[in-house]
Amino acid sequence: MRAQPKVLTAIVGSYPKPRYVYSHNGRSLLDSFGFAFDRRQQELGPAEFARLLDRAALSAIKDQTRAGIDIVTDGEERRGHYVLHIVNKLDGIDACNRKRISMRGGTTEQDAPRVIGKITYKGPMVLDEFLFTRTHAQGAAKIGLPGPSTVADCVADEHYGGDRKQLAFDYADAIHHEVEALIALGCEIIQFDDPVLLRYPEAAQAWGLQALERCFAGLEERATFVVHICRGYPNKPLEQKGISYKANQDYYHDILSWLSESRLDVVSIEGAASNLDVSILSAIGKKIVMLGVIDVGEKEVESVESLVERANDALRYLPKEQLILAPDCGMVELTRASAREKLMNLSLAARAVNEP
Repeated sequence: MRAQPKVLTAIVGSYPKPRYVYSHNGRSLLDSFGFAFDRRQQELGPAEFARLLDRAALSAIKDQTRAGIDIVTDGEERRGHYVLHIVNKLDGIDACNRKRISMRGGTTEQDAPRVIGKITYKGPMVLDEFLFTRTHAQGAAKIGLPGPSTVADCVADEHYGGDRKQLAFDYADAIHHEVEALIALGCEIIQFDDPVLLRYPEAAQAWGLQALERCFAGLEERATFVVHICRGYPNKPLEQKGISYKANQDYYHDILSWLSESRLDVVSIEGAASNLDVSILSAIGKKIVMLGVIDVGEKEVESVESLVERANDALRYLPKEQLILAPDCGMVELTRASAREKLMNLSLAARAVNEP
């Protein structure tokens, strides 16, 4: 990604799922941990399901293009779950016979795939997704992959004896093959979704960031590498029960400081829902920040004026070429109408702050 003396725009990854593909809404899709995706494929048959997923991905790309978003994804429309879509395609994983585990610091439980052997690469996973996005996107095409620490938190370990570091390292070595294959196809922007880094800062410093860099070791000059670290998807049912489920945003300062010395190029963080104190952006040094200014848990559309104000606050601590405006996280829980309007205003806000 070439440095440009202006503020860019991007989406983090996911986009709302259309009803003609899924009968579930965004929250229930997340909670299903990929089961709803598998059931729908069985109901429709592989060919029809693939056709509808192409249609959904193309619609997501077109919405971003119409809004004028600079860095585009396919909305991750082909993914039942952003982690398991990848993990279940690796050797050493039993995706069929799942096991109930506690995740995200004990805030949730899920039926997770079991790790029954050494995690290794089996073959291409998202190459077709990237090629589809690049073919149809007018902006730069980005592809997302789950980060090692988050993978280690989402699986039932029956092989590594609780050694999350080794599990994460083996995953990183496996995913390195996919990263290399993506770059060979011309992919220039690869994002690792690793929100668990923010939940366990001691583990992040001890081995999490090392595992992350291992995913693209030796490829640093051939692509732009992004890490997304949010506090967690919005969860209204847990909020209504008074259950605290978000990662502690006070950890951001340390994480950003460590990442300022890493081999990553861009750090994506949540900023809207938590009303993040943007003065911490100075901790990122020369890295680019993809700042969440769109609340993905609320359908109410942010005004252009409020987004401009937020961007200008960030620009007190970063030059324009180090700022990308984005949603807090994936937009899967929003309605498509809300998501479209939010992206349109995001683009208008970037245009406003870029005017001389």
